[in-house]
Amino acid sequence: MFCLSKDVALRTSIKALNYFLRAAELGSISKAGEELNVVPSAISNAIDLVESDFQLQLVQRYPAKGIRPTAAGLAIMRKVRRLIEEYDTVFLEGTELRTALSGSITIGYYAPVAPAFLPAIVAPLVREHPGIKVNLLESDNESVQAGLLNGEYDVILFVAENVHSGIKCHPLIDAPPYVLVSHDNALCGREFVTRVDLKGEPMVLLDLPMTNQYYRELAGDADRLANVVATVSTHEMVRSLVGAGVGYSILNMRPAAATTYAGDRVMAIPFRPETRPLKLVLGHAGGNPRRLVQAFTDATRQYFSTRSANALVVQ
Repeated sequence: MFCLSKDVALRTSIKALNYFLRAAELGSISKAGEELNVVPSAISNAIDLVESDFQLQLVQRYPAKGIRPTAAGLAIMRKVRRLIEEYDTVFLEGTELRTALSGSITIGYYAPVAPAFLPAIVAPLVREHPGIKVNLLESDNESVQAGLLNGEYDVILFVAENVHSGIKCHPLIDAPPYVLVSHDNALCGREFVTRVDLKGEPMVLLDLPMTNQYYRELAGDADRLANVVATVSTHEMVRSLVGAGVGYSILNMRPAAATTYAGDRVMAIPFRPETRPLKLVLGHAGGNPRRLVQAFTDATRQYFSTRSANALVVQ
């Protein structure tokens, strides 16, 4: 069976192969030029190039009578015809992939309270378009950015700290810090809490690569650091330890429920003085995104303009 070599496939363009194929099918260089809207010399040069690359005579030229494919030319024509059909199919499927609201979307996120808002964004898309499959992958702030640039994710949600070059960002919400205490804590019910109020108090720290130093500095003197009695890597475990009376914590976004997994009640109190909030953003790699990616982006930005999104932060 005759196969195109890798070197030939790389040297010979699809355009040259198509020019050769149409001329051989029509038996005329001039007719192929008229059909493809190019000068006959472009068709003739393409045939010469294809023959040179294959090192085969693919057509017989008859002055004033056109051309006729050789036996080798007929074999190559069958392969080229199939190749061009596959090439057209790839572009057609690529266009459908970009424009169709279907297929799979992979979303990476660093947002500890993502379960409080991502379902509200994803659910309508899945309900209205049954062909959609959503993959949600949680990671840290650096890894989701690297994953986007490496092609692991179609879109990411993350905190706008040390944003990697090449990521196009859409701001979603500014989340100022707040103090989380148990329902029976002495601070409960205050209008706001200051750093002085927290001095010496036991702290439950959300210990993640980006947030560790941020929360420590908010809680107390950066040299002495806060009185951290527990470090935790998940948002809900922080809430559960606070609810159990282990200590207070400082966080930036909150779920709708004021109870923990264990059923304890917790309260979010504004932190004063006002300080730098964490900014949640949506990121993608730029360019012309697939329709599904654009639909998710639009739905996310729309959600964060609603009252439900405003309830995620403590003003």
